[in-house]
Amino acid sequence: MGARSPERVEVSRPDKLLWPALGITKRRYVDYLEAVAPRMVPWLRGRPLTVVRGPDGVDGERYFQKAASKHTPPWIRTVRIPAPSAKRDVDYVVCDSAAALAWLGNQAALEFHPAPVRADRLDRLDLLTVDLDPPEGAFEAAAEVALEVLEVFGELGMEAGVKTTGGKGLHVVAPIERRLSQPELRAAASALARIVEGRMPGKITEEFRKADRGGRVLLDPSRNGAGATIVAPYSPRERPEGTVSFPLTPEQLGSVRPADFTIATAPGLLDGPGPRRWDALVSARSRVPRELLTRK
Repeated sequence: MGARSPERVEVSRPDKLLWPALGITKRRYVDYLEAVAPRMVPWLRGRPLTVVRGPDGVDGERYFQKAASKHTPPWIRTVRIPAPSAKRDVDYVVCDSAAALAWLGNQAALEFHPAPVRADRLDRLDLLTVDLDPPEGAFEAAAEVALEVLEVFGELGMEAGVKTTGGKGLHVVAPIERRLSQPELRAAASALARIVEGRMPGKITEEFRKADRGGRVLLDPSRNGAGATIVAPYSPRERPEGTVSFPLTPEQLGSVRPADFTIATAPGLLDGPGPRRWDALVSARSRVPRELLTRK
């Protein structure tokens, strides 16, 4: 049995500014993580975690970190995953508790990107994700596409939720049964994208180069692989304005903007309809229908 996690994590250099323009210190940041932990940790639990660290805050150098730090305490779980490109194994942190989340915050982890797989079965994804990236200043276009994606999921008998990315776009996420191989899930995600694109001609593209998008919303189904990650609900982003990825309901899409959800504002919104919807969604497991698997 592993070491027991502490009741509370001591914050080092609590007055260090991580979001200087907002006056957010490390102490205030860890307070934020502790406030959202009951709703955020269920979306991290059991999953290999990649973080974006910024030891000097959002104005300093930031970098993705996959391998657990050598300072990781024994009460934080890790999982070893082969990294063929690096010709070595990587020990990923698995954030299973509020204390682990706070410890990562104290290490200046500014973003949290869990894998769509769980440590006990790394070859089977349990999330189907659609990433929507609109042109600059066109959040309403992403919202329109998200509603159509949710409609298609509903018609297929699948439960799904929508959240802001913390940037300018949206994620639509459907928890699924762990029945499909990675090629099967990628094919299903691509089929879903084609269904939506067929219903919204001229509004959606799969072109990654912004110059080739022609003002359309990028609908990206490529995050559905074991090596992919998706920013967690409630995770901050490494942006000066301190925005966070925040759960919504479909009904909210027409009346909110990504800038509404920040480290400062999100704790006061945790009892809203979006967080309540995602509290229920985390335990859902939809079966991807054969219709999606066989569609050309």
